[in-house]
Amino acid sequence: MCGIFGTIVTKGNFPDRDLVEKCTNSLIHRGPDDYGYFYENQVALASRRLAVLDLSANGHQPMTYRNNTMVYNGEIYNYLEIRSDLISKGYTFLTDTDTEVVLAAYHYWGMDCVNIFNGMWAFAIYDARCNQVFCSRDRFGIKPFYYTMIGADFYFASEIKAFRSNPDFKIQMNESIVHDFLTKGLQHHTTATFYKNVLQLKAGHHLMYDLEKSTYEIKQYYSLDSIDQNTPLSFEEASEKFKNLLNDSVRLHMRADVKTGTALSGGLDSSSVLGLQYLQLTKVGEPDLEAINYDPGVDKYNEQNYIQDLLKKYPVKLNITKKNFSELFNTLDEVILTQDEPILSGSLLAQYEVFKLAKKRGIKVMLDGQGADELLAGYGTYYAYFFKYILAEKKRRLPTELFGFLQHHPIPIHKIKNRFDKSASYRSFLKLESDKTEKVKGYSTFQDYSMGMIQSRILPALLHFEDRNSMAHSVEARVPFLDYRVVNFCMSLPPEYKITAGIRKSLLRSSMNEILPTSILQRYDKLGFVSPQEEWIEEFREEFEAELHKIISRYSSIFDQTMADFLVMVLEKKERKHYPFLWRILSFGRWINLVFQ
Repeated sequence: MCGIFGTIVTKGNFPDRDLVEKCTNSLIHRGPDDYGYFYENQVALASRRLAVLDLSANGHQPMTYRNNTMVYNGEIYNYLEIRSDLISKGYTFLTDTDTEVVLAAYHYWGMDCVNIFNGMWAFAIYDARCNQVFCSRDRFGIKPFYYTMIGADFYFASEIKAFRSNPDFKIQMNESIVHDFLTKGLQHHTTATFYKNVLQLKAGHHLMYDLEKSTYEIKQYYSLDSIDQNTPLSFEEASEKFKNLLNDSVRLHMRADVKTGTALSGGLDSSSVLGLQYLQLTKVGEPDLEAINYDPGVDKYNEQNYIQDLLKKYPVKLNITKKNFSELFNTLDEVILTQDEPILSGSLLAQYEVFKLAKKRGIKVMLDGQGADELLAGYGTYYAYFFKYILAEKKRRLPTELFGFLQHHPIPIHKIKNRFDKSASYRSFLKLESDKTEKVKGYSTFQDYSMGMIQSRILPALLHFEDRNSMAHSVEARVPFLDYRVVNFCMSLPPEYKITAGIRKSLLRSSMNEILPTSILQRYDKLGFVSPQEEWIEEFREEFEAELHKIISRYSSIFDQTMADFLVMVLEKKERKHYPFLWRILSFGRWINLVFQ
């Protein structure tokens, strides 16, 4: 709901107010409705507000409550329940904001307050009593929090572009992160960023800055490792409980004083969210709900038939943005600047258009299905770990699982591991090294892999993309599948509740049996907001190849020149498995030109 910025200068000095204002204004897209600044001694806190709850001036930030002052980005969805509890403890409130509730909760529970928050957040609280600044990021990193040292001074912000507004900030490329991005397609898998000396506070962590000592320490307050995996529930009982949890999560995520909508792809996840939203609205009157969809205009990626089946059941207003890939490609530089880093695929360009249309429609809050794939084994890569689990612990299920798998995935069983674990190595084409001290760990079990997908492998990058693409258009994206109650419950379940008879996300399908049309329940492909990237590369091969050659030649300190021959071979033979690598090179080249030139 906001963009936040702050600095803590060395003791005895005072923040440069003109600089604080300049850096904060770089985040105006995150909060066009209001702005504010707080200065006390060596501390400066600044905010750009996107008004979602209590649209009056009462929601102004920075906000002070009982001598604690906060800047805050996010939403605490259970703020009304916490507010009632605090009122019973003698607290009073002057606004209808969740911001004031967060401050009161901190005053009462201290740093432990976050354990009762259900939502997404990144905030900083100046606590004069303890002479510290308490910073926190939500359990799954839905909202961003970056920090860096510029000289002896500490800075934090919602986006890295705020640091780049400081003339003393030295823009340096983090070669290790670039290496991991280009060779493996990894982003946000560590605390490091594409910019040297800029770090991100990890999900589920606090940062406490001691103003007296001018030092900070970081502590973890939430971990998936602590979740008990021995559920006593049957599959049917688990399905019913999951349905109730997700339904309540959607109810909470719909709390807003502005127009809400749905980002709808036509797949199982976003359709589930829309269906539950619609049913919630019918309890209070005639549903007034809009959905935004991207149509790539290519038959193989078209999901309109599924969407029309859904709309027969839930007649919401559908808004479609339709652009071919050439039109999308013209926004590449704009999206890269929005993201502050290279982008993994053209699907981000499509997502960008979805939120752009949401803004045009006056929709300020958008719900979607992000997180379901990571929680419920929605990716094909889960099969390798699933069959390893079956062979080790559930051999009696092997015939059922094999038969089901081959019904939906007719490939030789011995190729499963090769198909889903294979990753091409492009290291020989780079002159960069990966940071050996902080790597993505290997995964030995289904549960480890699932935790890795949530904590470092895929979800952190997807949340980053969605936050930047939505906030670029002053739209708040909300993700009901990442309600911590839903996540904790899903992580407590055995693998066979997530993949059953070869079908992924079986728990979600079962729980949505009466919510969704059969055509969507029985969809086994996965698209999302796709773009015809492969077709575009082949249709505009000459232009694509020419730009890649320029990048490889210009940055000879990064790319080995043998890369040029590989590029020609891939495009001539149309080896599409390598296209994502080529796209990453293109995206990286655009990024480095935009940021470093």
